[in-house]
Amino acid sequence: MKNRIKSIIDQSIESLSLTIFLLYIHLVDMNARADWLLPYLLASTAGLGAMVYVYRRGLILNRLFIGITLYFCSGLVSLITGWDWLNQAYGELGAVAMLGWILLTGLVASVASPHGFLGVRSPGYFSIPGGSCLLLLAGLLATAAAASFMNNPLFGQWLPFIFLFSMRSLLLRLDKKMLNATATAA
Repeated sequence: MKNRIKSIIDQSIESLSLTIFLLYIHLVDMNARADWLLPYLLASTAGLGAMVYVYRRGLILNRLFIGITLYFCSGLVSLITGWDWLNQAYGELGAVAMLGWILLTGLVASVASPHGFLGVRSPGYFSIPGGSCLLLLAGLLATAAAASFMNNPLFGQWLPFIFLFSMRSLLLRLDKKMLNATATAA
């Protein structure tokens, strides 16, 4: 039972920051600048805490959630330092800003991490750079869709994120399936 609970926590803790942020901004009236400080603070703290937890457990960090956490941290810094232009840009860009941070994280991870943007320990169906490129392409498509439909919550926010997370899941499943097939054949 204890291992099952740990497994559930391992698989879901990184999404906590986004969940907190979305719940807060949908439940509270967010008309004043000062109102944004608490959701960014809570989401940044939850995101950084989750990253520490995952790292200490020896797991590979989900690069999509790293990008989301960096988005929250940059929003928090902009509010603390008085960079209202950045917070205003985030408000105008909506989901495009968060997807931009995910893409930036993906580019850095693709170049600097041995696990790539996909976050795998060893190549499976695709090479690590190949999986990273496919996930970057999915990120570009999601960002383009979000930019094209900024005023439509379904096509400009929900579907781009659903698509990006689904593509990551599909690529990870293909990698695991190929690795399992190789291990069975040997």
